[in-house]
Amino acid sequence: MDAITAIHTNLSQRRCSEWIWDADITGCFSNIAHEPLLQRLPVFTTLIRRWLKAGCVELGQFTETEEGTPQGGVLSPLLSNIALDGMERLFGCENSQGNLVPPRKRKGLNHKVSLVRYADDFVASAPSREVIESYIIPTIKDFLGSRGLEINEVKTKTVHVTEGFNFLGFTIRRFKKKLIAYPQKEKVLGHIDAIRLYLKTHMQAPTGQVIRDLNPKIRGWTNYYRFSAAKSTFSKVQYHTYWMLWAWAKRRHPKKSAKWVVKRYYRKVEERDAVFSAGNAQILWHGNTQVTRYTKVAGKSSPMDPDLLEYWSKRERRRTARMTFQNQRRALLKKQEGKCGLCKQTLYADDLMDNHHINPRHVGGEHTMGNRILVHRWCHHGHHQRHGYKVAEARAV
Repeated sequence: MDAITAIHTNLSQRRCSEWIWDADITGCFSNIAHEPLLQRLPVFTTLIRRWLKAGCVELGQFTETEEGTPQGGVLSPLLSNIALDGMERLFGCENSQGNLVPPRKRKGLNHKVSLVRYADDFVASAPSREVIESYIIPTIKDFLGSRGLEINEVKTKTVHVTEGFNFLGFTIRRFKKKLIAYPQKEKVLGHIDAIRLYLKTHMQAPTGQVIRDLNPKIRGWTNYYRFSAAKSTFSKVQYHTYWMLWAWAKRRHPKKSAKWVVKRYYRKVEERDAVFSAGNAQILWHGNTQVTRYTKVAGKSSPMDPDLLEYWSKRERRRTARMTFQNQRRALLKKQEGKCGLCKQTLYADDLMDNHHINPRHVGGEHTMGNRILVHRWCHHGHHQRHGYKVAEARAV
């Protein structure tokens, strides 16, 4: 999202560049030259050299590895990022103090030229097609050639911003005077097809299992696109998901009426007419994910910098609040300033959290906001174990 936001910033200003070079690298992981990569490594060069030169055995046949990094290796993404480091700084994006220079303030051939990179994917923008062909393309090719890489001419194209281009699963396009990023059509159809395939291959699965398997897929997909103009897309995908689940439930009981199927597989929740559910579990609809803006990381701020601990803590508190869907839990997070009510450490969005009653329910405590705090699940268990009140499983909100 930092990369998408950077593109949005560069292309949404007045008199900005309107031509985009959407490029692709041929076999980035397979063709990275080892020596230029090892020269850029400050530490562990001997160990990584041995790892890169180890070779591979396939069907009993040993093959030397003279170039590239193992695809799927835990270190490969990091090494490819190191190999391509510096590409985004080719066109005068920094001054002598290392501060960012906006494209419109750059001089000479770099004026209004920008490049945004994420791993091995990148796009460049320029004020005209001629600048791309005469300046950007030769510069990028020379840079990649020194790393043993080359441009894939088949997948590379130059387009106007009004035509739109795809980047990291998003389609970025200007409509009249507004630049909009929204989910790429192929990714939307792929998500719908994945749900359809799952339901087709789990026709006799228990309803609870279907909900448990689909919810992480839906949650992950919507959280990835929630920072774009995806509200309409979420609504359409939810529509298709609703009817696919209905067809799945109706097929299991072909001789039962629609009213009977609704009573068995659906229940009313708040203002909604009916939600696909099983016991306390219910399907997570795409439209439940709130579309919001993303705040780009400031400058070169790093989470490894101890001086920026407060900055990253604030970002994490905002992220946790965005990822929290229940109003009561969001209110408790705000009241506690995003910290656990017991250990006082930051509550991260991926942490398991529980409601803890300050005055226990079994001695008359009420289930009110004033008598509840939000805590880590492990803190919750530890507290009850220390005080002699043990539960089989902590109750989540």
